[in-house]
Amino acid sequence: MIRKILILSLLILSFISHSVSSENYTYKVKKLNGTAQVRHGAREVWEKLSVGDTLRPTDTIFFDKNSYIEIEGAKTFFKSNGSLIINISDLRRLSKEELLLQLAFEEMKAIPEMKKDKPNARSTGIYGADIEKEKTGLKAGWNSAKFWASGVKALFENGFYETASIRAKDLMSRFDELKDDIELKMIIATSLEKLELYGEAISELNKIILTSRDPNLNSKIERKIQNLKLKLASLREKR
Repeated sequence: MIRKILILSLLILSFISHSVSSENYTYKVKKLNGTAQVRHGAREVWEKLSVGDTLRPTDTIFFDKNSYIEIEGAKTFFKSNGSLIINISDLRRLSKEELLLQLAFEEMKAIPEMKKDKPNARSTGIYGADIEKEKTGLKAGWNSAKFWASGVKALFENGFYETASIRAKDLMSRFDELKDDIELKMIIATSLEKLELYGEAISELNKIILTSRDPNLNSKIERKIQNLKLKLASLREKR
């Protein structure tokens, strides 16, 4: 049964991803200070990124700590300081149905049996090119996980709550050093709250309590959960 559900989810995800990647979205680099690089599609070659360059959903950008970038698309604007990697496909909105489907897919990816097959479970389509190949663009000794995590924070700060939460789960599944990252977990829960998915946000906060040994943090989260329960009850009354 689990295998059937997984196959069905993968088929649906593949359909969504194909639809996203085939759309002719374009973005422009409106402002850029410092040094940045771009990788187009699945290519392993990184090229210099400049003001005025066109970016597409299949592109990935990387820029150093002393950089600043502004990217603009149709009804889309993203700005951030450096030290991050992001896929341009993450600069988009999702319906709640799409979000919940892809969060469920990320949950299944984290199952031990799935993690054994991790080399074959590439994140493409909505995520852009293979995440593992990002290492080819980084200097020796640089930590790609931290750059990706910074990208998630930037997505969240720019209001891309759907893709920030999906990307956070993806990173925790792929990088062992991020699997228990509290900040990423809080980004997921807070993103779901901002999207008025209060039940799902409560579920994510409960997961943190189950693994956290910090009594102060757990106390804060428990208060947050009670607040979300009130919001959830109010939302249900309006329906």
